Amino acid sequence: MGNKRFGTALFVAWRHLFSKKKHSLVNIISIISAIGVLSGTAALIIVLSVFNGMEELVVESFNSFNPDLKITLREGKSFATDTFPFSQLRELQGVSAVEEVVSDLTLIEYDDKQHLIELKGVGPEYARNSGFDELLIDGDFGLQHDGCEFGVMGAIAAGTLQVNLSGAELYRVFYPKRLRKNLGNPADAFNTRYLTPGGVFCSFTEYDDKYLLCSIGFVRDLMSYENEVTSVEVFIKDEKNLQDIQKKVTGIVGGNYLVQNRFQQEELLFKTMKTEKMMIFAILAFVLLIAVFNIIGTLSMIIIEKKEDISVLNYLGADRSLVRRIFMTEGMIISFIGGVAGMILGWLVCFLQQTFHLIGFGNGETNYIVDYYPVKMNPMDFLIVFITIFIISVIVSLIPSRRATVN
Repeated sequence: MGNKRFGTALFVAWRHLFSKKKHSLVNIISIISAIGVLSGTAALIIVLSVFNGMEELVVESFNSFNPDLKITLREGKSFATDTFPFSQLRELQGVSAVEEVVSDLTLIEYDDKQHLIELKGVGPEYARNSGFDELLIDGDFGLQHDGCEFGVMGAIAAGTLQVNLSGAELYRVFYPKRLRKNLGNPADAFNTRYLTPGGVFCSFTEYDDKYLLCSIGFVRDLMSYENEVTSVEVFIKDEKNLQDIQKKVTGIVGGNYLVQNRFQQEELLFKTMKTEKMMIFAILAFVLLIAVFNIIGTLSMIIIEKKEDISVLNYLGADRSLVRRIFMTEGMIISFIGGVAGMILGWLVCFLQQTFHLIGFGNGETNYIVDYYPVKMNPMDFLIVFITIFIISVIVSLIPSRRATVN
């Protein structure tokens, strides 16, 4: 019985909206309401897809710098390597490399220019194991050669210091003495070492202004470490096994250590991005709600125009519930036509942007990671937008349909 009543309501509502009679003012208003829903839906799909593209771009950029897994102490700064289970980690199936790292904030001086930077000491195989050599834009990753120590600096920091890889100027590295301090002589309070500029890397992240990589031996000498490290980086063969390997690594190292994957290493950044996406969705959904609210006026005018039809339906046996359902269905049809057309339009715009890169950044003279707005369409976004339209349509259509009563 319920299905028959719904079929009757759908049939009558469709005939009301798409009759072959001459178009009236109500028909025009219905089209305008559908266009409003179309515009709001298309904008929601396009903006969410662009945001997805931006998010993917940021994730790829940070993933090119951060290790698959990073192990640090929960409390404290450094830990001894002789008690750490390196052999168990290297024997773990799916692990391609385990690298020792010593890192801390230092002061760099180059040609009378100074810059605070994170000095990161790594092993000779680090570039190959991590894929870091792919980030080099100048020089090479040879950190030691003929007794000389070399450093690979981020592009922004190198630009700030105006580094010349072909020049004779060296990096002068300052670090506070940990074991012996002379407060009476500030000049003697720092260890000082020299690095030869060897290369420049670019990850298109904030790390390009914050990191200088060199050999782990150089950093240990500068910071007065013997066999300690500040972190251990684990690289895996297949990212599909990341979650399982992370659990196994956590079990091996114990509760005193924190094991973080790439997303957890940038937890604040990615939480902020997700929050921004939710806020954008909420704002655009509110705009869509305003557009759908036009249906209230449209249905109200349809109800006034169709008073004679309501009386005819009454004589034919339609009760108040059926009449209300007819006009509620009309409102939902208008919303769905606009919503579906908006999703198709949004998909088309995103597809064209993905394929032909129609909208670019700036005037083409500035260097960006990509020269166009990245777009990534997510089927879940389409589903969420459709459900949002459905819920709003039901609520908005229900309000004026209550005014449709039989005599």
